[in-house]
Amino acid sequence: MAKQRAPNFTLQENTLLAHLMGEEYMNFGMSRHKLDRHRFTSQISSSVKKEMWSNVETTFNANSTGPHRKGSDLEKKWENLTSTQRGIYQDHQRMLTLTGSPPFNSKCTILTEAVMNVIGKEGVDIMGIGPSSLDTSILQLTDMRDDDQQDAEINRTMCTSRYTPSMAENGYRSATISPPDKPSPSCCSHCSLHELNALKKRKLELQIQLFEAQLARFDEEYIIMLFVIILL
Repeated sequence: MAKQRAPNFTLQENTLLAHLMGEEYMNFGMSRHKLDRHRFTSQISSSVKKEMWSNVETTFNANSTGPHRKGSDLEKKWENLTSTQRGIYQDHQRMLTLTGSPPFNSKCTILTEAVMNVIGKEGVDIMGIGPSSLDTSILQLTDMRDDDQQDAEINRTMCTSRYTPSMAENGYRSATISPPDKPSPSCCSHCSLHELNALKKRKLELQIQLFEAQLARFDEEYIIMLFVIILL
């Protein structure tokens, strides 16, 4: 016999669950939702969160006229509500930015407001002075890009300090590049590229010196050969 599926949550049940998750839980100084999302500490352990959901189950069923709901079902339902209603609220704010004011086809309901009041609207978008809203995801990407630029600047400074050419007595920078006696570990990709370019340049200088020596020897042999021909 197939297991009977539990009936869907009604609007009243969803609203009741949102109300319970927004209430402060015991003496933790935070709502049930924040406690559930909080990282594990010495005071907030997995057993504390399990007890919290057990408390939600008891309180929910005591105030609901619907069927009995298990704590695990309430936990899954709340996870679903926070995800779906956040998306609905984002679409609502986006449409509000484009049109300026209602009416427009929006799925935002009383349940959306109830859920967003618990999880926090500031976590979805930031309303500025202008009429447009800015997603916090854009701010996070901008911060990551700034961090990458700062790391690049630091690496570039380190590379410059390691490979700054010396000044000659006449005030000009010396163009001679001497390879290090011992290979030093590269601190970054920029250092590795700089070392590779330095080795390539050194190789070209040695090849030029070799060609000049071969050319000089060829000139000497050519002069000797002409001298012998004249004597003959």
